[in-house]
Amino acid sequence: MRLSNIRRYRYSRRTLAPGAAVRSLPLCALLLLSGCGGPVESEAPSAPQPPIAEVVVHELQPQTLQPTIATFGVVEALEEVNVAAELSGIVAAVHVNEGDRVAAGQLLLELDPEKRQFAAEQAQQQVQHALAALKEARLKLQRRRNLAAQETISKEVLDSAQLAVDLATSAYQQALSSAQLAQRELADTRIFSPTEGLVDVRAVEVGETVQAGSRLITLQAVQGLRVQTWVSEADIARISSGAPARVTVSGVAGREYEARVEWVGVNADPATGNFPVKLILRGDAAALRPGMTAKAVLQGASVADALLLPESALVDRDRRRVVFVVEQGVAQLREPLLAAGFSNRLQILEGLEAGDKVVVAGQSLLLDGDTVAVRSAE
Repeated sequence: MRLSNIRRYRYSRRTLAPGAAVRSLPLCALLLLSGCGGPVESEAPSAPQPPIAEVVVHELQPQTLQPTIATFGVVEALEEVNVAAELSGIVAAVHVNEGDRVAAGQLLLELDPEKRQFAAEQAQQQVQHALAALKEARLKLQRRRNLAAQETISKEVLDSAQLAVDLATSAYQQALSSAQLAQRELADTRIFSPTEGLVDVRAVEVGETVQAGSRLITLQAVQGLRVQTWVSEADIARISSGAPARVTVSGVAGREYEARVEWVGVNADPATGNFPVKLILRGDAAALRPGMTAKAVLQGASVADALLLPESALVDRDRRRVVFVVEQGVAQLREPLLAAGFSNRLQILEGLEAGDKVVVAGQSLLLDGDTVAVRSAE
């Protein structure tokens, strides 16, 4: 029994020899480390980077806006010019007598401006109130959007906030139009001669009440021809008596005639909805004949330090008309407040500033915060 035990002991020592135990230790250590959940570092494949959008930008700069209105008309014979009142009021002063020679643009008479002055001031206050209401509605809408992003309010609440902004914007635009109309009526209390000529009839006296459209003074014009044209209701507020114009006539190729707005109609044509405008031709018009078709380009009232947005910059996002501004290579979404524009440009009232780089090409698929690369326009 002892001999067999000794043999088994020796056999065990051979199988568990010290060298074999040492050689197996690294493997055990690795298994032990892996069993303990130790991190095994490996280099993960990097995610593909999204392509950078290429865009074309337009830098906004303040400028004096001088809109023009193109229209068509007919050459007419001119024998006399009836200077009419564009609004009712009391005659405050008459500066000419029958037989006087007057120059184009000379002040003929004045209506009492007190009521119009008060109306203009009141209209300006309405503009300020409407603007404040619009800012408050936009602020509330932004708060609702933040809550909607956290899914803490319903879509109906967000839609109501958007509707409030739309209504406030409409009210602000209406207040602006009313203020412009009030200023226009105040200016119309001073009536100027539309042309050079002789005073034929002085039909009013100081203190007399006149109605809109009533004849005030009749002038015998020095020039013999004029152009009657028609202007849409969207452009009529931009035109005033005495404004310059350029006229071309198809029957006289290569010649352009200078003209001046003689009279702006008060009532629109019921058939077309357009307002009549009469232009006095200046200079030698001997080649023209009554009945010729004329094209007129009228110069509207200037707007100083205006910011104009190319209409191509606007895109639709969530039922909103927005633009993208590039700041340090990143596209930022903006929602500007715009007014009726001229040609393919819109006047910026709020939301954008001079120096902003507005994306005008490549913005159709942009999202707020996208990285962009600016390329030059082709």
